[in-house]
Amino acid sequence: MELVNLKDSSDTASFAEAVKRGLGKNQGLYFPEHIPTLDNIEELLEKPFVERSIDVLRALIGDELNNGELEEIVKTAFAFGAPVEQVNDNVYSLELFHGPTPVSYTHLTLPTICSV
Repeated sequence: MELVNLKDSSDTASFAEAVKRGLGKNQGLYFPEHIPTLDNIEELLEKPFVERSIDVLRALIGDELNNGELEEIVKTAFAFGAPVEQVNDNVYSLELFHGPTPVSYTHLTLPTICSV
């Protein structure tokens, strides 16, 4: 997948290159140039969190990591619960405080990047 620097669109990178570089020119974040369409949302939602995460990441990064590598990274990064609790009839809350740190979403993202 081709990633583009949000601050300088002439700065592009593959997933592996973006991970190695960290930030792009002018401290810009790399973002997918094209976001793939996931046509199987209902099927994805029926899968366990780790399996679903693998499928979504595979759609985003393509074949830059083989299935074994990607599975190991995701299993290691998400080795804790992230329950969704119903607040009322139409509102649900993702409880992000169950991970290894008490700091909001960072424990969902950092272990994945650190594993790569």
